[in-house]
Amino acid sequence: MFFRPKANVSDSAKSRLEFCLQQIAECIGFDRFTLPVLSRETLFQVYEAERTPQQVVAFVGKHLGHDVEGIQVRFGLPQAPSTGGGCCGGSSCSGPSELPGRYDATNRSITLDQQIDNDPALGIATLIHGVVCDLLSQNNFAGAHFPELVELAVVGTGLGMIRNSISLVAKHPTSWDSTQWELSPRPFLDGPSLAYTNAIAAWVRQESSPAWSKELPGDLKRPMQKSLKFLLKTNDCFFQPRLKQTLLSQTQSEWWQLAASPTTSNQVIALRHLQSSVMPDDEQESLILDKLRSPSAAITLNAIAAVERMAAQEPSIAGEAIVTELRTLTDHRDDEVRAKSMCALAGLGALDEATVETATDMLDDHQKHLVFAGLFALCTRDSVSEEAVQAVDRCFVRLLRACDYDFADLIAAGYRRWLTDPESHLQDLFQNSPEHLTIALETLQNVPQRLVPLGRIA
Repeated sequence: MFFRPKANVSDSAKSRLEFCLQQIAECIGFDRFTLPVLSRETLFQVYEAERTPQQVVAFVGKHLGHDVEGIQVRFGLPQAPSTGGGCCGGSSCSGPSELPGRYDATNRSITLDQQIDNDPALGIATLIHGVVCDLLSQNNFAGAHFPELVELAVVGTGLGMIRNSISLVAKHPTSWDSTQWELSPRPFLDGPSLAYTNAIAAWVRQESSPAWSKELPGDLKRPMQKSLKFLLKTNDCFFQPRLKQTLLSQTQSEWWQLAASPTTSNQVIALRHLQSSVMPDDEQESLILDKLRSPSAAITLNAIAAVERMAAQEPSIAGEAIVTELRTLTDHRDDEVRAKSMCALAGLGALDEATVETATDMLDDHQKHLVFAGLFALCTRDSVSEEAVQAVDRCFVRLLRACDYDFADLIAAGYRRWLTDPESHLQDLFQNSPEHLTIALETLQNVPQRLVPLGRIA
């Protein structure tokens, strides 16, 4: 049986990491991403030679071809080490939650919170992080203060071997990110992202079996090798520094052409850049429909987002064929696609009777993004069926019993729109739960009637 090679991260995460690397490279230069990867031993020897932080800063600056003369290294007050408690759902974690120091762009200083000898790996990693921060800041990179972007630059420029062996705890978001691109700022790279970034580092250097990969911890080495095999086999990567192509300032015509690319990352990134203030031609509409039908959830999600974005500029873009496809997607096998398409239809004012029924069914689901999508859709309607109101009632009771108030305002706004006497309705609904009744009535009194836009998105 033939198995299609896969990266160790999702299509959405993969394309986002590649896009961020391209952003960084277009700012600080592509050549820095083909510099040799420095081993842990080399980096430790630099410090051991004179045991001064300035020696490490100078060495990293020379490697990067970056002037570090103006960088100051300071020592701050010692801080208690972080155990990461609470970062993993209450269980203990194996690493610190951050590096013991920080970079300040206003005076080009790196402050260390502990002596390097206390933990040489953490100390040297902090200095490397600071020098790369300085490189990004001096080149006016807008994301120089985001840890994840700095780490991408650290690994991409061949300076990540010490960082690879440090388990920095990344707090994973609990809110729904409908395309897995929207949440920002993000924390340090998590394990899968770090493994994939190392795979890219090997691939762009044309190293099919890099010697430095032997130094990777096992939990990074295996997924890194998996992704490296994927990249060598498919060349499916938006970030290709050896070509030295400036891609982020492409014209709309070029983004549309890239959206037709066979590689997943190119399609996702191109879809995120599509803009249109006029009705798309038949070829463009056909391309959007093709992406909405893609077997890749990442492509489908970003195609839906593209429809929403373009329809905000020109509502007629969401024609009958596209709306029909969006309605079909509300029954998709992927929950996030179902939720995203439902929200898009609601924003476009394109709900029909069948999708309203589907929205009602979503309220009984325990996936919060599906519940939100169903509520959002129903709340764009001036009236709903009795069955829909009953579904909202069940949902509201379930959420309040769980002390979950995320959607309370949205539900209260719906009651205000649909019911002539929402207060009496809530009194009947919570007649046996006075504590919940108080919360429900307070929410009803404080919420405006319309929390969501009516008709097409503005």
